[in-house]
Amino acid sequence: MRNETDKQQRKIIFCNSLVQAGAYLVVLICAITFFFLIYNYNVWTGKLRYILSGLKSIIIGIVIAYLLNPIVRSLEKKLLKLFKKTHEEKKTKAAVRLVSSLLVVLVFVFVVSVLLYSILPEVIISISSVIRNSPKYIDEVTDLIQSNAQMRKILDNVLTNATDTITAWLNENVLSNIDAYVSAIASGVFSMVGVLVDFLIGIIISVYVLCSMDTFVGQGKKMIYALLSPKQAKVVLDTMRKSNEIFGGFISGKLIDSLIIGVLCFIGLSLLHMPYVTLVAVIVGITNVIPFFGPYIGMVPSTILIMLVDFKKGIIALIFIIILQQLDGNVIGPKILGKSTGLSAFWVVFAVMFFGKAWGILGMFIGVPVFGVIYYIIETFVNYQLEKRKLPVRLELYRRLDYIDESGEPILKSELTEKERKKREQKELRRQWMEENKENFERWIEEHKKDNTAE
Repeated sequence: MRNETDKQQRKIIFCNSLVQAGAYLVVLICAITFFFLIYNYNVWTGKLRYILSGLKSIIIGIVIAYLLNPIVRSLEKKLLKLFKKTHEEKKTKAAVRLVSSLLVVLVFVFVVSVLLYSILPEVIISISSVIRNSPKYIDEVTDLIQSNAQMRKILDNVLTNATDTITAWLNENVLSNIDAYVSAIASGVFSMVGVLVDFLIGIIISVYVLCSMDTFVGQGKKMIYALLSPKQAKVVLDTMRKSNEIFGGFISGKLIDSLIIGVLCFIGLSLLHMPYVTLVAVIVGITNVIPFFGPYIGMVPSTILIMLVDFKKGIIALIFIIILQQLDGNVIGPKILGKSTGLSAFWVVFAVMFFGKAWGILGMFIGVPVFGVIYYIIETFVNYQLEKRKLPVRLELYRRLDYIDESGEPILKSELTEKERKKREQKELRRQWMEENKENFERWIEEHKKDNTAE
């Protein structure tokens, strides 16, 4: 019997050792993989970029489908009400989905075409006007500087240094690499054509994605439940639903918000008889897509453009854009976006700066919803751990919390005076001392009982 017990214990020890060894091996493999990824960052990111470049059309199609899906679903529900229930309900739904997808995508293409047709010529005219009038602006700035002796002296030094630098740059870089620059320009033109082709193919792909959206979602859920337990799968699906809510609410809301700001800017500048109205409205609208920093990024070049024509009008335009951005930040933006990400102003700035550094302009745009999802996951995990330990979850309570005692009761700062706090601390110390010496007391009591019995 004893041999059997020893054998069982050795078996348990062996299994535990095997599990520990496996865990150490997994950690080691993960560490080596992480080091490899960091050490060969440029290699694997280059390969990933190459793979993604071949999937541009599909990515564009998925993004368009994702943005248009809420509109398609709304139209689909309205169209389904027109049909009575039949034995071919599945075919009816598929046909309605196809019609809804085609209608919404066609309207989307029409709206984009109208906007480009309306805006592009005006933008090209404005840019051409700026280039054509640039000698005049340079002469005006030169006259202003010539009238000031101190500014003229500073400008002479700047021009001398700039001339030397530009001459050296032209000789060392431009003239020696003229072939490379010509090739780069040519490849840039081809890239623009490629982007246009990818966009057109992406529109076609978006129709297929919209028609198969329910199938894709069903396949995804099926795979999640195949790999995870029902409880874990529910957590994953809840997280994905919340992520979709954050991304969808923020991106669609921000695009609508930026369109409204662009239109209001165009109307306001037109009423104020400003130059380059369309160009400035487009700059302000596009840069407004970037959270927090976008308004300032768009405000600077817009103001400079107008100041080159008329300094006073530039000041007026600057004041108007500031008022418009305040209106957007305090009224229009909150109404459209609401609390879609659940982030405070500090975390919005952090997300824009961090992801902007990592992914450039795209990171500045999608960084906020990405960080919003990360923030939600961390918050959900923290709340789960607190509930598991039967501790309060509300943030307001922790703002006023002094500490939580051993019984789990929260002690708030406002509830205790200094004297009461000291009493509680002394009581807690006594309780801990009693816990630590509990065995000694019990032993002493037992011995005392034995002495009394003996007597």
